[in-house]
Amino acid sequence: MQVIEGAVIACAGLGSRLGMGMPKCMIEVGGKTLLSRLIETLQPLVPRIHVVVGYREELIIEHCARHHREVIIARNPEFRTTNTAHSIRLGSTGMCSKVLYLDGDLIIEPSSLQSFVELAAKVPLLVGVTQAKSSQAVFVATHDEGGAPSKFVDNFQRTPATPWEWANVFAGSPNLLAEGMHYVYECIEPHLPVAAHVLNLHEIDTQEDLVQAKAWIFSSQCSTVS
Repeated sequence: MQVIEGAVIACAGLGSRLGMGMPKCMIEVGGKTLLSRLIETLQPLVPRIHVVVGYREELIIEHCARHHREVIIARNPEFRTTNTAHSIRLGSTGMCSKVLYLDGDLIIEPSSLQSFVELAAKVPLLVGVTQAKSSQAVFVATHDEGGAPSKFVDNFQRTPATPWEWANVFAGSPNLLAEGMHYVYECIEPHLPVAAHVLNLHEIDTQEDLVQAKAWIFSSQCSTVS
């Protein structure tokens, strides 16, 4: 068993598809930023959290200084010409064993992430999948092994559509992203098939995704109150 050494949240991107002029992690849903939601969910699960900043980094740095002083900030000054794989590679500097990687534009149900972390300690590489719902999904083809508690990812694909999509969450070695020149899922592809775990989450890439996420949070809050 290899426990997770820490988590890296990638927040350096421009978020151009959403077009709100700020890092997507700073969007508020249900009165709380996406970044705060992720950090608060991760704190009971991992011993350290690194946040990678780039585009309008001052907003995230100030937010963490006010609300999350325990996190470590990593900078990606080349955020305009590099991708998420490069950012999370920078964010994992100083970590030697297993790392949990997440995009900063996610809202994840806490119990769902907890079960992911527990399973990640038992397998060398674990990929997060979720029910296909985002507007620009990278779909995954999966299979189940008899009696196994998880699915296995066989392929990442844009077409044809499948019931599952890449959740932009995985746990594995920092060396997996040594080159950092491809999409994250492309760095995982040479290792397929790999274990996967279903996460209950929403990714916010577009205005349509944001509307869905707000409705999901509102529904969750109402069900909690009732």
